[in-house]
Amino acid sequence: MNRESTKRWTKISLRTLHLLSVAGVGGGILFGLEKSLWLNYWWLAMGTGILMMLIDVISNPVWLVQIRGVTVFVKLALLVMMVMFPAWDSTLLVMIIIMSSVISHAPGKLRYYSVYHRKVIISNYDTKG
Repeated sequence: MNRESTKRWTKISLRTLHLLSVAGVGGGILFGLEKSLWLNYWWLAMGTGILMMLIDVISNPVWLVQIRGVTVFVKLALLVMMVMFPAWDSTLLVMIIIMSSVISHAPGKLRYYSVYHRKVIISNYDTKG
């Protein structure tokens, strides 16, 4: 297996675990379960999210200023707001999930748009998956 294939399958595996963990966190928050029942899913979501972000930044630093990267930072801000405003956790979680879905399925002209360069930037170094 070559390096690109390894990176791709690593991202696919991380994304799969991330989706599973977000489902666990979402179920816990949306159904008002005790935090102890879903806290491990929270940590798995944070860990897999950080690893996916690191792979993207290392592979292609312009990711940080593309809409897809900027969206991740907005989602992180909403996660912080969940801690600060626990009464809004369900609403904030739904906003995060909607943002994730829209950006991951949006056309490349949106996802790869750089807010810094003010144009679409596609890189050969992007990690697929």
